[in-house]
Amino acid sequence: MSDEETSHLSNLSDGAGCTEIWEHLSEQRAAEEAESEAEEDETADDQQATDDSTDEASEKNAAGVPCP
Repeated sequence: MSDEETSHLSNLSDGAGCTEIWEHLSEQRAAEEAESEAEEDETADDQQATDDSTDEASEKNAAGVPCP
């Protein structure tokens, strides 16, 4: 097997059994999911900030328009 195929197991000690491998992979997945969620939250926060500034600009523009 190539190093690329087994790199996700590099932190395990020689002779690790099924349980150790399963735990290692579960922890790795959980960390990746947490990182992904953090990135999604950051993107959502950035989008909210953009939406807020767009709303403020719209309010300013609307305030300058006289009523018919």
